[in-house]
Amino acid sequence: MKKNIWINTILIFLISFPIHFLYDLLPCFFSSIFAPVNESIFEHVKMIFTSILLGRILIYFIRKKQKESTNNYILKSYLGALFNIILFLIFYLPIYYLFGENLIVTLILYFISILITEKVMDCFFNKKLKANYNLLGLFLIVLTYFLFTFLSYNPIQIDFFYDPMNHNYGILKK
Repeated sequence: MKKNIWINTILIFLISFPIHFLYDLLPCFFSSIFAPVNESIFEHVKMIFTSILLGRILIYFIRKKQKESTNNYILKSYLGALFNIILFLIFYLPIYYLFGENLIVTLILYFISILITEKVMDCFFNKKLKANYNLLGLFLIVLTYFLFTFLSYNPIQIDFFYDPMNHNYGILKK
């Protein structure tokens, strides 16, 4: 079980890199739904969410033949993604606001937050829920991406949405 947690963590961490650069490579509406459109903290939250969900989909198919619980897998994956975002922000924001951006520190904090999330999810995935809430999970995922997309195109003018690299909010007008 511990080996799976490490493999899951590394897989999700590695998935984050292509997701991070997806919009730069394919700047279109579709990629703006799932990938960061700038370097704001908010857009990286979207990257974390997508990376966790995509990682969970891959893990599901890789481990499909194992006898792991798939009870409410979609809902549990959604909750895991939210947990990871909250955990990462708890680690990251105080350091960011005290010391500024440091890529190595950010990547280490992100890796640790994924590792902790995978450990928590490992315990949570083994719990059976009596009813099937996958439809609710799917609805929440769609709703979350709708919110992400809306806020990418209509960012709130606060630090969380500010892109310090390009000194703007939202999608760069070219």
